[in-house]
Parts: sequence; structure tokens; C-alpha cells
Amino acid sequence: MYSREERMRAIELYIKYDRCAVDTVRELGYPSTKTLRKWYRAYLREQETGVPWKGYSRRRPKYSSEQKAKAIEYYLEHGRNIARTVRVLGYPSKDTLRLWRDELAPESRRSRGGGFNEPRSMEYKSKAVIALCSRSGSAADVAREYGVSPVSLYQWKNALLGKETPMKKDADADRDLLAERDALLSEVERVKREIYKMKLEVDVLKVTADLIK
Repeated sequence: MYSREERMRAIELYIKYDRCAVDTVRELGYPSTKTLRKWYRAYLREQETGVPWKGYSRRRPKYSSEQKAKAIEYYLEHGRNIARTVRVLGYPSKDTLRLWRDELAPESRRSRGGGFNEPRSMEYKSKAVIALCSRSGSAADVAREYGVSPVSLYQWKNALLGKETPMKKDADADRDLLAERDALLSEVERVKREIYKMKLEVDVLKVTADLIK
């Protein structure tokens, strides 16, 4: 049984990723793609009718509107760092703050790609790489905290430290690296197929042009 916060977190990411269920489930690790689409349809019905999802009753808000505004203000004025905001203020959870941010300051949400050429300061990238190499959780958690994709996070690490620099050696890190390797290999194969397809199209156009002449 997933909490409402977990459901909303999945829905927000699903929307952010252009309603790609596969990418969303791959990053979060839950739920199934079928369940995610079901949650999204229920979310849309709630937005249209104002009736809460089945199984969730309206309760008195845990935090006041003043607390929400204070948290978002601190977040915006101190580097837009969710972890820092929660640590300093002592509330709310990271997931809840993300929902507040998307509600009150959606324009402040970082883009998905987060490539090395985006206008991120070197200090910001360095902190992200340090967090990656010294993490206790998964690389996906670090990437989510810094508003980038895991692939971009590893690209920053390779650019700053080099590919040969070792990172945390444990089962979680090994699984993360294997997952990133598989994702990169899959992307390489996709690009190869696209290049081959374009080459075929060019060859066909050349033959057609010769026939016309």
C-alpha cells in the first residue's frame, strides 16, 4: 500500500517525464507501469471533480500555509536545495517539499536533462559529484536531490575526476553502475539504429534521383 505522498511523487515525475511510465518506474523503483497510469487517471478525476481518491479522506493539513510559504521562500533563497531546506527548517519531508515547490513555485523546478553544459556552477557540480561518490543510498537518490539525471551525474563525475576514479564499493554501487552501463549501451544501440535508418533513406534518395535523371 503506497501513501498519498508516494503516489503524488510518482505522478509528478510521470508528468515531468512527458508521461513516460517506463522512465518513471525505472527511476523510482515503483509501482508497475500499469498501476502508475491508473494513479494518473485517478489524479485527473480528482482534479476535475474535487473528490479525493478512494481510500483517502480530507484531513486537517499538517502544516499551515505560512509554514509552506516559509519553506518555499527558504528553498528559493538558499540555492534551491531540498535537502538543505528540510535540514535547516526541520520540516517537511523531502517529497512533501517537492510537492509544495511544484505547487507554489513550479518555474523553479530544475529540468530533467541537467547536462554538463547547462548553466550550473562548478561548485554545484562538485557538490553533486562528492555526494555521488560518498553516498549511502543509490545514485538515483543523489541525482533526484540535485535535479539531474543519473547519466548526467556520472558525466559530471567523469569530467571532474575521470572515469578511473573509484567510488563506493558495495553491492548498491555495483548495481547502480550496472544499471547505468545497461542504459548507456541501450542508448548507443538506439543511436546506431537511427544512423543506419538515415543512411538507408539517403541511399534511396540517391537512387531515386538517378532514376529521375
